[in-house]
Amino acid sequence: MGGDSQGMHSPTVILGACRLAVGGAFLAFPVASVRLLGVDSASAARMSWLARMAGVRDLALGAGILGAGVARRGPVSALLASALVDAADAAFVAIAARDARVDRVRGLATAVAAAAAAGAGFVAAADLLRRGRAAASAGAVPEAIRR
Repeated sequence: MGGDSQGMHSPTVILGACRLAVGGAFLAFPVASVRLLGVDSASAARMSWLARMAGVRDLALGAGILGAGVARRGPVSALLASALVDAADAAFVAIAARDARVDRVRGLATAVAAAAAAGAGFVAAADLLRRGRAAASAGAVPEAIRR
């Protein structure tokens, strides 16, 4: 897959692959994933179902992002959905850190990472839309953003 209009947009591939990796980790290692936030082992074990749920959500979003790009159907909607989920994750983990429901440092670090992922998703979607508008004004629509 070559050039801008022919291949998948690099940030799209990175975001989709990262989403798959995080989802796979949460699904395969739910207790360890929750423990990364500084939650005690007993609570993390009780929350493993929630971690698995988040893992499946992330796998679905990652597959949606990559699948839309591979099918050349325009990953903009999937990127925006992923960015909104990351923004919500950032907000709720930050609140949990503030309320000492998770380790404050680990929680805030996770919230910052989720906010950065949200920002990257919004930027990637905006870039694809900008490319589409530029191509449309030139008389062509790149396959990477077609619906």
